[in-house]
Amino acid sequence: MKKHYLSFKSGLLIAVGLLLFTSSQAQLPAKVLVGYWHNWNSLRVKDVDPRYNVIMLSFLEADKDGNTQNNVVGDLEFTPYSKSQLKADIPVVQAKGKKVLISIGGANGSFKLNSTADKDTYVSKVKAFIQEYGVDGIDLDLEQKVYVKMSSGTMANPATHIQLMIDGTKELLSWYQSTYGKKMLLTMAPECLYVQGGLSKWADAGGSWLPVIEQLRDDLDLLMVQLYNTGDMYDLDGVVRAQGNATFIVAMTEAVIRGFTHVLGWGDYSGLPASKVAVALPSCSSAAGGGVVSSTDMVAAMKYLQGTGPKAGSYTLKKLSGYPDLRGLMTWSINNDQSTSCGGASYSFADAAEQAIGTIGVEEVKKAVAFTVFPNPATSTITVQQKNTSASVMQIVDNQGKVVFTSTLTAASTTVDVSPLATGFYAVVMNGTTQKLLIK
Repeated sequence: MKKHYLSFKSGLLIAVGLLLFTSSQAQLPAKVLVGYWHNWNSLRVKDVDPRYNVIMLSFLEADKDGNTQNNVVGDLEFTPYSKSQLKADIPVVQAKGKKVLISIGGANGSFKLNSTADKDTYVSKVKAFIQEYGVDGIDLDLEQKVYVKMSSGTMANPATHIQLMIDGTKELLSWYQSTYGKKMLLTMAPECLYVQGGLSKWADAGGSWLPVIEQLRDDLDLLMVQLYNTGDMYDLDGVVRAQGNATFIVAMTEAVIRGFTHVLGWGDYSGLPASKVAVALPSCSSAAGGGVVSSTDMVAAMKYLQGTGPKAGSYTLKKLSGYPDLRGLMTWSINNDQSTSCGGASYSFADAAEQAIGTIGVEEVKKAVAFTVFPNPATSTITVQQKNTSASVMQIVDNQGKVVFTSTLTAASTTVDVSPLATGFYAVVMNGTTQKLLIK
């Protein structure tokens, strides 16, 4: 019995130790289909096609007067078609394992941080939204040169407005982790000009978003460069490629994975793991002015990129075996895809996406988030929320492997008094999964 106890205790110690390293990792589905949801449309979030397992609420925007050239961060606001419906729908889809994020900016609502005060306003506005709507993270989608362009700076020392965006986002990541006890999801959907544009010495504002990606790469969960509404772009071979075909998809995607040196001497963009990259395309011609590709070309390009199909287009991958870990696809937008006037049939983009990346599901996410604990860190009480409301035994284990609290939970949400426990790290164990808890 003692031997078994020691093994159990050692296992718990290992689990607690591993938690310190793994609990900060956000959970995304193995393959993602990301869709942007219009806040001005009547389509309810709970009614979105189930294959969209990451939903971007669009947009938290700074445009109040219709003049998109004078947006200021103090005007950031979100005005959904129905606030009550949206607030009711978000936890419904989250319970199914989907992730819901707020997209910040957009074509009309982007802005520039000109001072520390602006950065503080950005942080407070986003915090307030997260607290009100309970989303899983944020998506940075700043557009228009007036807000993004760098006239001077480097990858390591970018222009002030870029550095302020980086610093403010880091503050949000830290706040979310300490408040909710888990990592805030962070995604980005920059325009092609601001990323791959760094390969062209003639591209005004080319590569201006690269410092943001580079400095936040460890916290970034998904990069989705918009491969549409863009001009011609240079690939890694120095060849100019036009949008709207398989060649462009393959060439531009490999560029963000492998990285490159900014042509104007800003420094190196070191690339990202394929698991942090999704291919972003319009759902149909009514969703974008350019860059629309046929379902056939999209599927062919994705299979070639993932190493499961023959060469698609005229660009040859540097890594001939492809990138099996490529995370998936993103589209603007869910609402366009849902409309039968878009591709002839409702959700035709989602149909093609399933052909391109395989079964799109959320089961692994549902298991990973079987229960949550907050606030974290805690002082006197914690709230434990569980997806399964049948009787579940919850244990709190200290860093020596000793069970210091046990209770059977039967409700979806239970408040637990932890004031008798000493300060330090603990593991909350329930239904075969574990969450880290810090008591201060």
